[in-house]
Amino acid sequence: MVRRMLTRYYLLNKRLFKKCSFLLILCLVPLLVGGIRLLAKEESGIARVVLCLPNPEDELAVQVAKELMSEEDILRYLYCEDEEEARRMVTENKADTAWIFTQDLSESLHSVASKKRISPVVKVVERKDSVSLLLSREILGAALYPAFSYAVYETYVREDLGLTEMSADELRQAYERMLVEGSLFEMAYLDGGQDEEEDFNYLQAPVRGILAIWLVLCGLAACLYYMQDEKQGVFSMTPIKRRLSVSFGVCAVFLSDAALVLLLACKLAGVFTVWHREVLSCVLFTCATLVFCNLCRLICGTPERLGSSILILTAGMLVLCPVFLNLRMFRVVKYLLPPYYYLLSIHNVRYLYGMVIYTTVVSILCVLLFRWKNRNVKM
Repeated sequence: MVRRMLTRYYLLNKRLFKKCSFLLILCLVPLLVGGIRLLAKEESGIARVVLCLPNPEDELAVQVAKELMSEEDILRYLYCEDEEEARRMVTENKADTAWIFTQDLSESLHSVASKKRISPVVKVVERKDSVSLLLSREILGAALYPAFSYAVYETYVREDLGLTEMSADELRQAYERMLVEGSLFEMAYLDGGQDEEEDFNYLQAPVRGILAIWLVLCGLAACLYYMQDEKQGVFSMTPIKRRLSVSFGVCAVFLSDAALVLLLACKLAGVFTVWHREVLSCVLFTCATLVFCNLCRLICGTPERLGSSILILTAGMLVLCPVFLNLRMFRVVKYLLPPYYYLLSIHNVRYLYGMVIYTTVVSILCVLLFRWKNRNVKM
């Protein structure tokens, strides 16, 4: 029996690889992953920032600028020394924002610290406000905070405590002894499945979600193949009562190939976590996709209707599943889509159980709907 099943799997696979459309669907993934890897290597960022240092001899301003430019994953930095040029670059859309430092950043910070009130030390020039520029200002604030914190500390020690006899080196050593080493926050997941934070370019973040939706599209394409074959009489010798299991088997062959491609693509794209969780999540997701696509096939009834629904399903999955954003609304609708469980199951074991329950419930619905649609047909 096992040998017969393997033979059928081989023959169905061989038949699939003779279809140009099947090969085209599989080729979409290498093109997607390759394109994203190339983009990740290029200069990228959510905003272009001009760093304007009117006084190149200002050591603190130069130090802050170097720290900002050393971390260019999110923002792209340009450099200039003329304030008018920086403003012109923003006006002409060569940059999204300009950060214009004062002539003496250290003196400006000490002045703010001594007056004990917040005053601007960097001019920010923008054409229009946006979420990305709001984030950029937070990054600027984080870069300026260490110097500002020390200025406040120094002012407090010398003016409020009256310890004017302390040298600059002694004051700096005392300050550094109290610094907190490392990060104040530690990234962790609820299931404790991954100790380290994933390290990949922000352009790679939606890759897994796009691949998950691609697998669902593969399942729908497999159902279309089956419906076309059924219409052409390929399964005319198969009893009606066995048609549902046959459709599951035919679609499973397609999805098994697609699942292997998905795992390989996650590895090549740099979003792979740990192999045992990846394999288990992918297997359960493939089973959930199999029953979901067959339920859609039974509901639609014809290849034309199923083909028309693909665009609606794709748009719905892109919006409702956590591909780009994890929206809090439409929670009930999310639970009807297999990618939602898969994308959250990578770091939350609860959704692995959710996929098992989902697959069981949808399988029962497939059986009931199949029997209801063929209630007047002799099995």
